[in-house]
Amino acid sequence: MKDDMFISEKKIGKLSKRVAKTFSLSEEEAIGIIYEEWDLVEMLFHEHGKVKAVHQHFIDEINYTYRIA
Repeated sequence: MKDDMFISEKKIGKLSKRVAKTFSLSEEEAIGIIYEEWDLVEMLFHEHGKVKAVHQHFIDEINYTYRIA
């Protein structure tokens, strides 16, 4: 059931690689951003499930929140 969703380390790893590439960061820095915004990441995985969709929505939210791009 999606209410008890567990986000695997594999998915977090894939997401961190995508975030690192998007923002030209190291993977450690990307993981730091992901864990700082953990509530958002959980919500996005709950809504979308796939890393690619989560990445796109996560980047949009981060850009909007921090006015990066």
